Order: sequence, then structure tokens, then C-alpha cells
Amino acid sequence: MSPSPHARAIVVAAFTLVLGGCAQLGYYVQAAKGQYRIIADREPVSDLLASEDTPESLKSQLELADRMRRFALERMALGDNPGFSHYTDLGRRYVTWNVVAAPAYSLEPKTWCFPIAGCVAYKGYFGENDALAEADALRALDYDVITYGVRAYSTLGWFADPLLNTFINFPEPDLAALIFHELAHQVVYVQDDSAFNEAFATAVELALVTEWLELYGDPAAVPGLLDQRRRQAEITAMVLDYRDRLAAAYLGADPVTAKTELFAAMKSEYAKRALRGEGTPFYDWWFQRPLNNADLLSVATYYHLVPAFSALLESRDGDLPAFFNAVRELGEKPAEERNRLLVELAPG
Repeated sequence: MSPSPHARAIVVAAFTLVLGGCAQLGYYVQAAKGQYRIIADREPVSDLLASEDTPESLKSQLELADRMRRFALERMALGDNPGFSHYTDLGRRYVTWNVVAAPAYSLEPKTWCFPIAGCVAYKGYFGENDALAEADALRALDYDVITYGVRAYSTLGWFADPLLNTFINFPEPDLAALIFHELAHQVVYVQDDSAFNEAFATAVELALVTEWLELYGDPAAVPGLLDQRRRQAEITAMVLDYRDRLAAAYLGADPVTAKTELFAAMKSEYAKRALRGEGTPFYDWWFQRPLNNADLLSVATYYHLVPAFSALLESRDGDLPAFFNAVRELGEKPAEERNRLLVELAPG
């Protein structure tokens, strides 16, 4: 009825989300090998929980992840979805490394396209050195580039994505967030629109993490989580404001000076916020790094539409099925129209 795991590994190597659109055979070969190893080395969570050889610390996290998985499947109406029912130890910190690029004086992302997932604003590699080599090649073409490790990704239902050693030991809220986010990609996915897909999954993640903690986790952690979300949203809005100012400045007479001054001003503003206790762990890390246009694109992809999706969920009184239907309807509209509607939904 369905192709063998070996056959599916080869198919997904060409078409799954982790790939960027590249015609070079070598790229697809490394992708095929990487995806195949994830699937070939996985073990059923039920077997690991029953085995005396499984360390107790791992059993504890697998049990927690399994409860989160079952909760998410029920809340997202995913039925008997096999996602996260297996576990793979990759023996490394990240599953893939992504490359994001933009011209030195533009905020239009470089995209890579392929048949099923469409065009995405990043290119993934299973080997860090391969990602770094791609980044160097793009810098030689005068692109601003970043590379970063990825803890998990979704194959959009082509495979039963396993739990991985790259994230299994996350603290409870972070583990829940990752599982809920990746499963959300199987509910709605729109070709050629990374910002739409990531913001939707992030909005689902935020809603369900709060619900999980209130029902099954530590309710006392919820106020702190909500406060961190508030700070994260406020800083993200600041970053996106600087992104818009940079986009305008790049059309001006002196984009080189404007770029230097605006990045410096953004860092200075964050430093002041952090001194007032308004920073977050993510942005503490983010602002310590040399920043460029690709960093701004990465933040925009994941966060700038989240308030709109959260507002849409609230307008449906938190009813996830109704929310999902509304998102599917949005996803069927032309890109320009759905972006306009999302902007109208965003608070403020």
C-alpha cells in the first residue's frame, strides 16, 4: 500500500522540506543519505520504554514526549499520526544546518525551490561543513549570510518523524513547543510561503504550550512563560521596525552608512531594554552576534506574522478546528491577498 522505508527515503531526499532547490546531484545525495539515516536508525519509543537497557533519564523524557505527542494529536485532530512515535540518536547536536542569505543591501531573501515544499528562504544540509561551504560561496557573491543548527524539522507527513537526541532533553516547555510546532506543519502547509507556515506553527505552539502546562505540567510556570512571550514579542516588533527602516534606507543615496548606523542603533536599543530587565534568553544570544540582513530575514520568517495568527485564533474563541479551517482558507488565497488579510488581522 505504501512504499518501503528505503524507497521513501530516496523520494523524500528530492522533495522534503529540509531540501533547498539545487540541481546538483551531490546535494541530493547528501540529503538522501541524511534522511535515510534518521529513519534507518530509529527505534519505537514503546520498545525503548520497555527495555532495561534504556537509561532512566532518557525513559523519563521519552514518556513525557509521548504524553505531549498524544495531547497534540488529539488537539490538532491528527488521528493516529505516527509522528514522534520513534526515537533516533544521531550522535550530534543538530540534525541539519540551514543557510539563509540576502543581498548586502536588500532585504529580499534568496530562495531555493523544489516540487513539493515549494520555495523556501533557506537551504538545509545534513553536514555542517557543507553548510559552511555554501555560506562561503554566497558571501563571495556579496550576500549577507548566516548558518545555524536545526534541532528538528518536519517532513510534512512523508515520514513518521522521530524524536531526536538533538532536543529530547529540552526543559518541559521547550520540548512541548518543539513537538507542537513540528506537528502543526502537518495540519496546514502552503507552498512557497515560509513566513506563513512558520508563523502559523509558532502560533499553534504558543497556544498549546500554555494549555499543556495548565493541564498537565506546572501551572505556576505559565505567568513567567506569558511574560517572556510578551517581552519576546515587543523586541521582535522592534527588530522588524529596524528591518523596515533598513529596507527604506537601502533605496537611499548612502545605503552603506545607513546599514552600519541602523544595526548599531538596534543593538544599542536592545542593550538598554536588557538593562531594564526586558530582554529574553534568545535575544541576549542573538544580539551578541555580528548581525546582518540574513539575521533580520530569519526573525521575520518565524515571527512577524505570529500576532496575526494569534489574533485569528482568538477570534475563533480558541477553537482549534475552526482556526485551522480559517487558516486553510487563507492559504488557498493568492499570496498578495492572504498577506493583506494577515496584516489587517494583526493587532495595531
